[in-house]
Amino acid sequence: MTPLITKLSYDFFRTFTDKTLPFLSEHGWDKKYGGLFETLDSQGKNGPENFRRVMVHGRQLFVFSRWSALTGDKTFERMANNIFAYLITNFWDVDHEGWYSRVTVDGKPLDLTKDLYAHAFVLFGLVHYAEYIGKRDAEPWIRKTIRVLQEHFLRSDGSYKEKMNRCFLDKTDNQRSQNPHMHLLEAALALSKCYEGNQYSSLVKSLLTLFCETFLDKKKLIIREYLNRNFNPNKEIGHIIEPGHHYEWAWLLNWTAETLDQPELKGLGARILSQSLEFGWDKEFEGVFDQINAKDVTILKSSKRLWPVLELIKALCVYPSELNLIYLRNCLETVLEHYLKETGTWVEHYTQNWQVLSDKMPVSSAYHLGMACLELEKFNDS
Repeated sequence: MTPLITKLSYDFFRTFTDKTLPFLSEHGWDKKYGGLFETLDSQGKNGPENFRRVMVHGRQLFVFSRWSALTGDKTFERMANNIFAYLITNFWDVDHEGWYSRVTVDGKPLDLTKDLYAHAFVLFGLVHYAEYIGKRDAEPWIRKTIRVLQEHFLRSDGSYKEKMNRCFLDKTDNQRSQNPHMHLLEAALALSKCYEGNQYSSLVKSLLTLFCETFLDKKKLIIREYLNRNFNPNKEIGHIIEPGHHYEWAWLLNWTAETLDQPELKGLGARILSQSLEFGWDKEFEGVFDQINAKDVTILKSSKRLWPVLELIKALCVYPSELNLIYLRNCLETVLEHYLKETGTWVEHYTQNWQVLSDKMPVSSAYHLGMACLELEKFNDS
């Protein structure tokens, strides 16, 4: 089993490193105006989107910073430097602080919303740029971003405002969504790893507490996506849960356990993973369903995006039981058979029985591909 997993992991890593990232380096950057395209097709042609998103730049900053260190490839380093320069030049609100959500193709402010999900990924990207390429350049921007999060996003109930206008007026007062908080925890964990000591452990602890006390249904071991201000499920969409986020949280709980030295969190993560494999994995066609109904654990969306199976790979790597290794092999075979092509391009979205739903590749998916590669490398080295 392990030799096969090692071989499949190697094929995955080499395709991503030798094919996908050079493809994105060549075609993903707008050579006329600068900035990253939103989508590409398999021939490298960019999509019709007339905007640039800060979230995409944060994710790609992570990928190219990390891979510049892994490979020593100067092309990846130059790409990371270009992304960083574009990020701080075009997305930062000089007058009010915080990061704009979108700019026009020529770099002018378009969507002035201050978005928690986007800020979390900008922070994640900046931390990796600081760790692997430009510590002196990135650290002031890390401090600015953290200050904005603490001064403008944080609510008295421990949650963070998810969308605000340019002047930080809350546009989502009755909304508590787990996904942006999950990625803020991921950024906080990356901060704790990069800057050893306890200066960021309080942020990790507060986000963990928020998760355990609000988003996690401890009895059913399901993770609620959409709550209201009282932390009850949203009446219209509160029944929707996503298997991919269960796998992501299982993996994060393992990382949090190591960061805070709380081994009981690893046990919680293992139980969440086991439970969510039961309702998230397609036993007929393999792969991971997009959405499940929390009320009766039935399928809401049987379609299959790329990212959930990549998040499952990460979780299986840190909980390597005998059964989970079987799942890990199946996941890797699924990714290499259906999603990631030998050319380095990928298919983003399928029906349940593997009919292509979209031939457009969101470049933001490189974050999920890269994260899975890194976890597989750690697993195979252990």
